[in-house]
Amino acid sequence: MKRVIKLCLIFALLLPISLLAQNSDFRLVCPLNEATVVPPSKNALKYAEPDYCIVLVSIPDTIVKAVYDGKITNVEFDEDTKNGIVFYSKINDKDYYFWYTGLSKLIVRRNDKVTAGQALGYISKGDKIELLMYQFETPVDPTKYLDCKGTK
Repeated sequence: MKRVIKLCLIFALLLPISLLAQNSDFRLVCPLNEATVVPPSKNALKYAEPDYCIVLVSIPDTIVKAVYDGKITNVEFDEDTKNGIVFYSKINDKDYYFWYTGLSKLIVRRNDKVTAGQALGYISKGDKIELLMYQFETPVDPTKYLDCKGTK
């Protein structure tokens, strides 16, 4: 009987830890093939909060892909940042938003459902895209989850 109680206590202690470990363990598809991270310029302003915007460039690839399954919630055009896309994903019961800017052409529209790796739009050869990731309204560092060169 003591052995059963000990096993139940150990199981009760280890189960929540294993569930927590599973919730944060996911990988995102790289939005560009052979993408590398563009380091911030040396004279970039430093803010109190870290800037989790990641800038990616790929010389051979011009197709920008969805990093995860989701739904397009917004598309935008700005003369400074070109086209932008925001899409929503539910990952491990948490709400995530991904914001892309710098696309020269979009091939998705608002309310479209997308799958990981699906083309969202295009950039000109050698151009850069910016990617921001939010867990609901909290900025998240996408380099922890992206599977691209130079993001480790």
